[in-house]
Order: sequence, then structure tokens, then C-alpha cells
Amino acid sequence: MNCELIFYLASKTSICERALESAISDTELNFHTSLFATTPESLGSLIIDAFDKTNVVFVIGGLGIYEENGIENVLSKALANKNPDDLKKLKNPLSSADGYLIRQGGQLLIVLPDEPEEIKAMLSGALNKYISDFSKV
Repeated sequence: MNCELIFYLASKTSICERALESAISDTELNFHTSLFATTPESLGSLIIDAFDKTNVVFVIGGLGIYEENGIENVLSKALANKNPDDLKKLKNPLSSADGYLIRQGGQLLIVLPDEPEEIKAMLSGALNKYISDFSKV
């Protein structure tokens, strides 16, 4: 199954991409493209376009920004009056930049920090199994 990767206000993008690819290498997912967003509007547009092509989208970055462009604010606005099938805050064992998992029907959005070691740590164990099981459906 193909998936999309969107970097949002992220740094270390190539290193993060390699960390993510390594962390999900035992799943059925293959990256289709890597995209970049620098505003909430462009992020929203890229996510909508990505879900037209695939059912799994990763967003890396935007965590830890607490102004209106931060990913928490963007997600909060996007999910207002919505009731996803699954919405989880993903505990980051290495820092306070927790991620998010949002599943609605056959679509899965995973938001991760822009630190390679944190990506690897967060995608070990239960989250990796969740993604693997989802990608086999």
C-alpha cells in the first residue's frame, strides 16, 4: 500500500524521511511522494490531495509550536465537529513533542515530530503493529 509523507514546518527532512522509512520497513507501506507545507492552508490542501491518492498519510513536524500555525491548533480546527473512529495522542518517550494518530474509516493520518530518534522510538512496538495491521487491510 502506498502512503504519502508531508513535512510541515520541519527540519532535518531527509534524515527524518530515512528514519521513518526504516521504522516502517516491516509494514506493507511504500512511500509514494514526499511533500512540503509551510502554512496551515497548504498543509490542509496537501492532506486532502494525499487522501485522494492513498489511505495513509504521515505528517512530520509542527509539533511544539504553540502559535496558530502549530499542528495542535491546525488539527483542532480541522477536527472541530468531527468524530473520528480513532483519535490517539502518541506518547513520545524522548521528549514532550507527542504525536497524533487519527483514523476515519479506511484513512489513517499519523503526525510525528521532526527528530529522527523520536520517530524511531515512537514507531516501535504498538504503533508499528497498528500501522502494519492497517496496511494489510
